Amino acid sequence: MKICLITHGRVNPDGENGVTRTVYNLNKYLNNKGVVSEIFSFNDNQTAVEDFQRDKDTKIKLFPRSKFFKNKTFNDFILSDEFDFDIVHFHLMWMIDKNTILKALKKKKIPYTITIHGAYAPNLIDTIKKKVSMMTIEKTYIENANALHALCYEEKYYLRNLGLKMPIYVIPNGISSSELQKINNSKELPSPFSSNFINIVWVGRIREDKNIIGIVGALNYLKKEIRDTIKIHLVGNGIENCIFKVKEFIKNNSLEEYVIFHGPKYKEEKYQFIIHSDIYIQPSFSEGISFSILDAMACAKPMILSRQTNMTYYFNKNFYAMTETYPEDIAFRIKTLAENENLRSKLGGNAKKMIEEVFDWNSLIFEYIDMYKKIIKNA
Repeated sequence: MKICLITHGRVNPDGENGVTRTVYNLNKYLNNKGVVSEIFSFNDNQTAVEDFQRDKDTKIKLFPRSKFFKNKTFNDFILSDEFDFDIVHFHLMWMIDKNTILKALKKKKIPYTITIHGAYAPNLIDTIKKKVSMMTIEKTYIENANALHALCYEEKYYLRNLGLKMPIYVIPNGISSSELQKINNSKELPSPFSSNFINIVWVGRIREDKNIIGIVGALNYLKKEIRDTIKIHLVGNGIENCIFKVKEFIKNNSLEEYVIFHGPKYKEEKYQFIIHSDIYIQPSFSEGISFSILDAMACAKPMILSRQTNMTYYFNKNFYAMTETYPEDIAFRIKTLAENENLRSKLGGNAKKMIEEVFDWNSLIFEYIDMYKKIIKNA
């Protein structure tokens, strides 16, 4: 069996894009299990086809972006004898590039599947451009897929609500052995926090759907004696307009002493911020299966998560405190965990256990292989 993974960019597993992290690990683990996998990618500012060696385990064939709704270079390559894959697995949404090669795949009778990565969540189809795309470009792309891959059952639900009838497989994101090694390395780094406070960390890109104002707004609902024991650390960059709104909210509510912006952190430094925190928080309005949450779980951190982070199917495993997205409820969960060290320890231990039992690439990879076999058989 031979798999072609198609995405965008140079597939940096340590960047901010969770999609590339998935593609990187999927490719690595497939090849480790004896399944031939290659990555093809549309890359910005690419003028010619290039074989890019990311590292010793990962080579990416980079293609120029499509122009005028055509990509002769990529199409010719697909139609050549060199393109001998049994299945194509897309990790690409909203970009016209993917549509320019669908006819070539059909001509070669190569089935394809798509990992949605949360892109079609109802709240994210929020512009006229995206709504039109869902009725045209994306519709063609999705409806011609042999199968879809959802990261969680909540995602499968809203895909079914779009009227899609093809098989939908549910396989979550996971943590790799190399990522666990980075976490172990980060334990040797000094804590970036003062031990005089309960340090609450959020990691990601600051966007509207991440509900950062909900996090900092929760401080207004805490009594001063509790609020004075807390520091909220925001790790990451984001959309400038959203960052401005968050900073204006903090300023207007006189919360400057409680909230610290750290900017983006990568590799061991990112894990350094998570592993030395007391609580990880992510009350998003929508998620797929967030890598930031998985990272916090691997670091054995107690967490405050909204229902919309799509961990509800695992709630009975008792590894996080569930919150609604409004500040009052977030504040209640912060108070509960801040005042109960034993509860924090219990939740953190259970979170680490979930990584070992559910979200480990060593076991998830067999679910992918089984999915590919079924799609190829039924194509």
